[in-house]
Amino acid sequence: MPVIKKKSTLEMIDNSVSFKNKIKYNKKVLLPNTTCDFYLVKNFKKEAQQRKWKMSTLMNEILKERYGKENNNNEDD
Repeated sequence: MPVIKKKSTLEMIDNSVSFKNKIKYNKKVLLPNTTCDFYLVKNFKKEAQQRKWKMSTLMNEILKERYGKENNNNEDD
């Protein structure tokens, strides 16, 4: 008597114990490596130390300040 699979292989894998409860991760988009002037990097690191922040936290704050809010004054709708 032949064995007939009622479920596809992918469905069986998804329903297995290892893959049953998949965790949804917050994906972050990474900026590519860039080349900057030495004095810009030096001042950036200095500001991060003054605020006692990590450099990534400071960069997130700068990006939120610049791009995180809509500026309706400059838009022509």
